Amino acid sequence: MKRTIKAALHLRGQKRQKNTQESGHIDNTEAGTLLSSQNSQIAEQQMQTSTGLHFFPDPQNNDFRKATITNVAGNLNIIKGDSGPFYDTKKITADMIASATPAVPIVFKGREELVEQGVNILCQQALRFLAILGAGGMGKTSLALQIMDSDLVKKKFGERCYFIPCELFEDAESLVQGLIHVMELTMQENQSKQKVLFNYLQSAHGDLLIVFDNFETPWNHGDSRIAVKNLLEKIAKYGKVSLIVTMRGPDGPGDIPWERLGDQSGIPTLLPLPAKEAFKAFAGNKLQISDDSEIQIDSLLYQLEYVPLAIRLSAQHVKRIPLKTLISMWEKGKTSVLTEGTEPGRLTSVSFSIDLSIQIFKIEGRTLELLSTISFLPDGIPLWGETLDQMFPGEGLSVNVSALLESSLIYDQNKGLKMLAPVQEHIHSKYPIGQADVDQLEMFYGLFLENLPRNDMEAQPELQLHINNIEKIYKAEISGGHSKTSSISAVKKFNRFSRFYSVSMGLIDLILEKDKNIQEDDKVNLKLKRAGILRWMGRFQDAEDQVMSVKDCLNEEGDVSKAEADILGSCFDILRSIYYAQAQYEKAIHMNSQAQKYYKQSENQWAQANSMRWFGIIYIMQARSKEASEMISEAQQLFQQIGNELGVAECLKRLGDIYRIQGRNDEAIQMISDAQKQFQTFGNQTRVAECLLSLGQLYRMQQKYDEATEMLMKAQTQSEEIGYKEGVAFCLLTLGRICMDQVQYDEAVGMFSNAQIQYQNIGRIVDAAWCYQYLGTTYRLQGQYEEAKKAFSEALDLLKGFPGEKYYIGCTLLEFGDLFFDVKDFVEARRKYEEARDIFASHGQLEKKVGECYEALAKLDEAVKQ
Repeated sequence: MKRTIKAALHLRGQKRQKNTQESGHIDNTEAGTLLSSQNSQIAEQQMQTSTGLHFFPDPQNNDFRKATITNVAGNLNIIKGDSGPFYDTKKITADMIASATPAVPIVFKGREELVEQGVNILCQQALRFLAILGAGGMGKTSLALQIMDSDLVKKKFGERCYFIPCELFEDAESLVQGLIHVMELTMQENQSKQKVLFNYLQSAHGDLLIVFDNFETPWNHGDSRIAVKNLLEKIAKYGKVSLIVTMRGPDGPGDIPWERLGDQSGIPTLLPLPAKEAFKAFAGNKLQISDDSEIQIDSLLYQLEYVPLAIRLSAQHVKRIPLKTLISMWEKGKTSVLTEGTEPGRLTSVSFSIDLSIQIFKIEGRTLELLSTISFLPDGIPLWGETLDQMFPGEGLSVNVSALLESSLIYDQNKGLKMLAPVQEHIHSKYPIGQADVDQLEMFYGLFLENLPRNDMEAQPELQLHINNIEKIYKAEISGGHSKTSSISAVKKFNRFSRFYSVSMGLIDLILEKDKNIQEDDKVNLKLKRAGILRWMGRFQDAEDQVMSVKDCLNEEGDVSKAEADILGSCFDILRSIYYAQAQYEKAIHMNSQAQKYYKQSENQWAQANSMRWFGIIYIMQARSKEASEMISEAQQLFQQIGNELGVAECLKRLGDIYRIQGRNDEAIQMISDAQKQFQTFGNQTRVAECLLSLGQLYRMQQKYDEATEMLMKAQTQSEEIGYKEGVAFCLLTLGRICMDQVQYDEAVGMFSNAQIQYQNIGRIVDAAWCYQYLGTTYRLQGQYEEAKKAFSEALDLLKGFPGEKYYIGCTLLEFGDLFFDVKDFVEARRKYEEARDIFASHGQLEKKVGECYEALAKLDEAVKQ
């Protein structure tokens, strides 16, 4: 792939912010610091020109290496410089440090296990160095404060616990000053500050703990890292010293053997339940709890990805505005909502915290552009080690990735680069991706789709990792008229995966709306694909309307070209599938006949064979086994002639279903198992799931319930993976029958009820009625006769719209008769048995069921005589 974009994009509206504080707070938000009120924020022009966090008015002229320092009333004052005249400098006072040191958080949820781990690390003699790492807003400081406040830590360290708010100190020299302050050490004139500090550490009578909070500030400031590293490692050499560092990034500072909390990216976000508890605690008694509010909170927290700072800041609004208004504000303003007060800071603004990371870690140029790209991609960059170089060949962006990982603005999860939702929203808003990078991504994904494995089972997991990115990119390109590759071709590539039909539908709709230059053949093709998806979704009327919009544009009378005949064949084929799904079998047969006629005109042999196979499938549903077997065998021969192995396997599976209906179970198992193996070779997931379903049915009929359950659970998993809702529903129905066979009635009711809902949702009304019939039978066996009556009545009401479903109607009436027999309502029982008998007899091929009705009537006569 040839690189077509410039090395750097022009970033609009970029405003770099510098601030001196990252304040900390309760519940897993970064407990941070506040400077004195007059120094809470650096002037705007200073923020834009400085390259680091400065706490002195003129840092270029402040050289403390030769200054005389005294400790007067607890305040450090620079009083004399050997190489120049006296001058005043900004004081770092004990009060400032105290003000910047947060209290132990009051609200603290979901971190108890991490606190326990941290306490154990510090209180074990061999482990002395604890690193609490992660992104801004994750609650690192709160966690450190809770660990410090534990009884075991207090017992071990006593009063020798020292908290250093490092956002006040930008280098090793100022860090030493801060330590001297908090340890209340006395400095003599001309005495080395480090010597005073190290003498104290050397002579300490007990263990002591130093907490360096927000350590990223001195660690990443200017050229101070070497000196800061040396200082930290010297301190760590003293055997009685234990250390805690909290900092942004995935790794602890220096060569110290840190024990880390959390995972490789640092401490994790909260789990949903403690996140909800924290939200409610922050919101206070102004939050009105109801079923709707619970759902709204769950939805909001999910969108915030359970980031602690975002939770606290969003909850604060509920003290002033209704929850519903907050949800609306988030949907419109995103991270602009996640702020409080008038002065932005680490703990008062998510956006400020994110920009602070960008500033501290000097994220700029191509690195910032890469960050923008990742924020644009919903799935991030999956398998980035190989994917990134393919997306942007020749650029060698791994170094840029390293810088972003160090800042914790992104994280590595399952070998992919990801970004938390609040970070993603802010970056995408403030630093939008450039069009050249979007074009490059489109080119990459065009090749990616072309190179997908032909085997669907191999291809789908690969596509799953990228599908949201593909949807986002193509929608952006189509909407903006920037598409550099064929979006129609892309849709065709992944339209073969039913799991992604909703993505296909959205892109098809957008192409049909936006592409004014689309060719007529492509337009027709997309409309028919859309109709097929609508049918799959159970939107039968919408699907039919879409087909008719294509069909009505063609002249069915007289001579038609091969291309037109093929389109007409496809139209009738989709109409056949629409009627078949609604159990309107006579209409389905008529449509299939029309499709076959036009396929013969277009000389489409595969489509002809497939229409023959569908005749057989419809006959199976009509209990016309002999005709079904003949038609499917004929189709199988035609598939063999044209060398279509998938078609041959599909026919083999259907012949196995016929054997199952005929009770030839062993033969059926062999045929369906053979078909399954072939489908696996082709990677056809839907057909594999159907085979597993049929095998589950067969094993149930043989009372091999363990084998049946195993097959059905596999089928359900497979169906869920590909979005095959009909398959999921049928699994539930058959599992319910297994439970009923094993007298597990409560479990059976649950399965049937769930299956009924699933069928109803996809418009499979006859199957939903069948579920009601099984529910009625289950309730009858439990003696719950009123519930059974309701279920049977519901089934018959649904089946009124499908008079051709004689088997289902007859079976429901027969079972209904058994219910009245049980309650000794013999008159009504006779009426139901006779209705069932007449329904079965009118079919012509259900003699066995007619016999069952006569047996029931004979049994009824015996009961009446008694």
